[in-house]
Amino acid sequence: MIRPELPADVEQTIYHVKGSDGYEIPVYHLRKKNVPLGSGQTPAILHMHGGGYIGVSAEDAVPSIAAYVSHSGIPIFSVDYRLAPENPFPVPLEDCWNSLLWLHSQAEKLDVDVRRIAIMGESAGGGLAACLAPLARDRELSPPLAKQILIYPMLDDRLKSDHTGGLAIFGVEDVITGWAAYLGPNYDTDNVSPYSAAARLTNVKELPPLYLDVGHLDMFVHENLAHVQKYVAASIATEFHLYTGVPHAFHRFAPTAFVTKRAFANRVGAMLSI
Repeated sequence: MIRPELPADVEQTIYHVKGSDGYEIPVYHLRKKNVPLGSGQTPAILHMHGGGYIGVSAEDAVPSIAAYVSHSGIPIFSVDYRLAPENPFPVPLEDCWNSLLWLHSQAEKLDVDVRRIAIMGESAGGGLAACLAPLARDRELSPPLAKQILIYPMLDDRLKSDHTGGLAIFGVEDVITGWAAYLGPNYDTDNVSPYSAAARLTNVKELPPLYLDVGHLDMFVHENLAHVQKYVAASIATEFHLYTGVPHAFHRFAPTAFVTKRAFANRVGAMLSI
């Protein structure tokens, strides 16, 4: 397999984190070159890749997250969590939780300020991040997470209709396939845990500040708006961006468009605020 090319100022290390079931979770660490360990503690981001809970890998996400590292200077640790349907909920979420615990335990060695660890994800990875936040709260992670950066997150297992008039890149059938694989026999029932689908979450108190962005032609726009409204109602610091006329994962289809550059700058700004 050809390894994705990194920006000239970014380097990569792959760690293997032992989970609670003994599985070794690959975690991709991307950081700026020529910054020796021991140079001082910095914020860090635990990242979860997209893929509808059933596809893609942390390695596939390397080019995009390496660009964030290059522009922000903040190291990112991307979790190569196990995928459904072979590994349905709670396995992927527990892989992320165990990776977060590992990052906490290794923070001093990795020059990470444990008080300034954020979580970040796109699409299904954003859904995992949105569920990891209340899981960390309820399991009393200390210090608590500093921020959530959610990029068009996949949050609601009950989505069954297309508001875009067929313009969605990631459509209804794709959404249903992903949720059915991830939730297994609980899909399309009332037995769905808020730790598996963040739209089911009713209590957002004491959750970390939220950054969220989504395109107007994204299948997830309405559930994303509802998620943001919960945080606003709870008086949690929230930054939200709605990009007109663009679909899910729009940066992949128009990497040089103004809207893509603007979204990238806003995300880097959110990272720098950790």
